[in-house]
Amino acid sequence: MRHPVLGLPKMSGSTDQIAGAVFRALTQRGHDEVQRAVVDAYAEADEVSDRAGLSRTMFAELLDALDRHLDSEQQVDVLTAAVRGLVDRFATVVDAAPVAICVVDGDGVVQLWNPAAERTFDRDRSSMIGRSFATVWADDEGTITLAECLGRLRDGEAIVGAEATLRRPDGSLLDAQVWAAPLDEDRIDGATFLVHDVTERRARRQRLAVLNRVLRHNIRNEVNVAAGHLDRLATRVPDDDPSLRIVRERLDTIVELGETARRIERIADDDRTDTATFDLVDVLTDRIGRLRREAPAASVSVTLPDRAPAVGHEFLPDAFGNVLENAVEHNDADRPHVAVELVPPGTDGDRVSVRIADDGPGLPPVERRVLRTAEETQLTHSTGLGLWLTNWIVRASSGRIDVASDDAGTTVVIELPTP
Repeated sequence: MRHPVLGLPKMSGSTDQIAGAVFRALTQRGHDEVQRAVVDAYAEADEVSDRAGLSRTMFAELLDALDRHLDSEQQVDVLTAAVRGLVDRFATVVDAAPVAICVVDGDGVVQLWNPAAERTFDRDRSSMIGRSFATVWADDEGTITLAECLGRLRDGEAIVGAEATLRRPDGSLLDAQVWAAPLDEDRIDGATFLVHDVTERRARRQRLAVLNRVLRHNIRNEVNVAAGHLDRLATRVPDDDPSLRIVRERLDTIVELGETARRIERIADDDRTDTATFDLVDVLTDRIGRLRREAPAASVSVTLPDRAPAVGHEFLPDAFGNVLENAVEHNDADRPHVAVELVPPGTDGDRVSVRIADDGPGLPPVERRVLRTAEETQLTHSTGLGLWLTNWIVRASSGRIDVASDDAGTTVVIELPTP
């Protein structure tokens, strides 16, 4: 079925959007008979099982109805209105987009430059339209160039989050991630680029890495020196002196803070995708075993299925370890009780949940806020890194944390995706 004005275009994922624009134009012009004809024709057609088939069937019937019910002038009027509507919507999206959007022709000459591109490159639209996009690219070893992007597009490769170094008019460089796609799937006579400025994010990550590395190195050295002097002093005081135990515990805590900082650095690294599939039964069994060895006075009840696979960050076991330790550490009862329940997903579910409840005095509001939202202020802040680490690990695992706390205790529920 071929439309006399347009012909049948190549079908793509945008077909339903085009059909929607035509329907809106028909409504605005009062052509209700065309809409009814399309709906009636589709209702009488054989059942279409897939979305692509549905779009093709609806679009074909729409073009046929235009041909049967409208003359050529009316058809052109409707289709022009539909295209104008699509262009207006596209322009609104492009102008409002928070990332730089640039369209170039086959020679790399800029044809479109949105407001975010003006902010990112500090170059206004009038200075870039008709100018080579290569103007803003810097040749930096290890990053992609514009020529390489266009070459890969011609070879049928996708440009997805490639690292690039770009240049502003004052000569300053910015780190960016680039996405690119050809304007036409059949021939490369132009391309659309999306450019995301990651300069500040990358600088923050670098500063965090250096700070963590220096602090951990200094902490280890200072703790080793302090531990050596403590051992010398221990020969001069009784073995049961509580001060020796307290100092050793504090030194161990300092070392553990350094290791926690290392884990946080790795989680904060946006370029890492260290996820794995875990059997949560094995993870919880291991962590509960540790808890029982380190806190023998605690009572732990466990409800676990035979197995419960879940996907999470490589540090996921540490998240459960932190919650379990917190349930006992801040419990002032003579025999703290912790209940652990693992609920596998239902028949149609894709999430598994772990419920950890204690009978302690309740988690302070600021600590609950850390678990739920990872926010704190200068006046209200968490006392340690453990809960922060837990929050970030679960978020990096595409999971969710819910916390309920009162005088009767605290319940933490962690939901995670299944494989």
